[in-house]
Amino acid sequence: MTGWRILCSGLVFVAVATIAASGLAVLGGKFTPQSTWIAFAAGLIAAWATARTASAPRQRITLADAILFVVFALAAARAFLWVIYPDGGNLEVLSPHNLGDMALHLNLIHRFANGGNFWPENPFLAGAIFPYHPGMDIWNALLRIAGVPVYEGLRWTALLGAAAAAAALWRWGRGFTMAAFLFAGGFGALTVLQSGALDGMLDQVEWKNTFLTMFVTQRGLLYSLPAGLVLMTVWRAQLRGDAQGPSLPVPAQVALYAPTPLFNAPAFLFLSILLAACAVASWRGGRLRPFLATGLISIIPASWLVHLVTAGFTAPGALRFEPGWMQGEGGLWFWLWNFGIFLPLVAACAVTVFRPRGADTTTRVFCGVAIATLVFCFLFAIAPWAWDNTKLLLWAYLALAPFLWSTLIARWPVWVRAGTCLLLFASGALALIGGLDSRHGYQLADRSELAAVQFMLRTIPVNARLATAPSYEHPALILGQPVVMGHDGHLFSQGLDYGPTQGELGALMAGGPDWRNAARRLGVHYLFWGKRETERWPASPQPWRECAPVLADTPHGALYLLTPCLLGE
Repeated sequence: MTGWRILCSGLVFVAVATIAASGLAVLGGKFTPQSTWIAFAAGLIAAWATARTASAPRQRITLADAILFVVFALAAARAFLWVIYPDGGNLEVLSPHNLGDMALHLNLIHRFANGGNFWPENPFLAGAIFPYHPGMDIWNALLRIAGVPVYEGLRWTALLGAAAAAAALWRWGRGFTMAAFLFAGGFGALTVLQSGALDGMLDQVEWKNTFLTMFVTQRGLLYSLPAGLVLMTVWRAQLRGDAQGPSLPVPAQVALYAPTPLFNAPAFLFLSILLAACAVASWRGGRLRPFLATGLISIIPASWLVHLVTAGFTAPGALRFEPGWMQGEGGLWFWLWNFGIFLPLVAACAVTVFRPRGADTTTRVFCGVAIATLVFCFLFAIAPWAWDNTKLLLWAYLALAPFLWSTLIARWPVWVRAGTCLLLFASGALALIGGLDSRHGYQLADRSELAAVQFMLRTIPVNARLATAPSYEHPALILGQPVVMGHDGHLFSQGLDYGPTQGELGALMAGGPDWRNAARRLGVHYLFWGKRETERWPASPQPWRECAPVLADTPHGALYLLTPCLLGE
């Protein structure tokens, strides 16, 4: 079996198994071992059919490509073998960018695997909707149900996703596009010249190294990045009418495209616009059929998933006009500092491609969609946190990379090509080295505390919401229990108004005269009190101790049942 068939069939297996399990969980209210094995069987059948029908010509791997594959493998091994790991008595993650995100992912994986309600209420904010795309967490929950330990599942899923991403990047744009992904950056390397240290480079820029700050932390990209690149590769060949190019039957294209809302919303948005543009451009060339079929067949499953991840289309909108993106007072230097010569190259590419007889239709379609996406992201914010625009910028960046090479850089003398690549990638390469060196490692949890709290939580239902301190590293949250309020950074990024809930939680935990009514308004019947709660509310008299039974008590905290207290007054 060729590498292309392995890549496509593996992605189809993950997509079909995840979406099938999600559908069965919606019908049954939760994930079960029976529905998990049915979903895996459906995925295997779809993968087998894809392996029989996908095809691509064999292409030579150059020395430069091989070097980049080795660099990609080393970076992935360092990032993902230590994505979460025990270190003595602690549970740690390698990257500081992954601390809050990893706690969120662990909560969802444990919650889904433990039989929590699906589609869930927001597990991080009482009474709120859940506008999130947890596709990879569902996949890891399925692995845990099937018997794969959680941390092993996280590591191997990430490593296989990285292998798929490397293969898909190479198929889409060869070594140049792999380098663009690994070494994204502007002139941030100048910070090293000033300070002599690699640490802190990513703090000095907004367009950060994409491998470290997106691929390692945004788990949905483990599927959506290789799947999206495979689709883009196939659509490029279809639009050109290249019968000898990489091909994938329409059912397999639907299997890759339709589930993307469950994994990564920006990927679905970009791919949808690109699919529509390809359909329009293929109208006169007689190549409309596969694009139209893929779009029409995907409407129902994709719409259902969009409905799911937007809580019935009720997710708060954050789109707003914000020209200059995160420029602030930076002016022109902001763009050079973050993007270096990338944007001037994009402008030169646009002039070359869109001049009369400058390029073929396919190049114009892909470059046009990508450049329009860049312009949109620099004029409008798509999320409460403007930095989240990078999740859409990534797709425009990668879509443009092969065409920057083919229409501009590849035509220049060798020494100019070398200098251009140095200016494009030096900063990102230094950031990658600094982000993966041996000095890193950040505590997520105390393993003994996790074990104690896990034992305590066995006494309450999996769907019971728990009043705790709002902290991303709270052991109850990490272990999958829904909490009254989690980390405010997560809630802000989802566009949720957590202020009223934060006030009610404070009234309860501070033990003021209205604490019972606060608990009633929150609808919470279980309360955890440990070191984080003591630190946040040191003056609390803890009045519930006089009326609430203690369900569990350890040196790491106590678990109370508030129901008798709420019935008393």
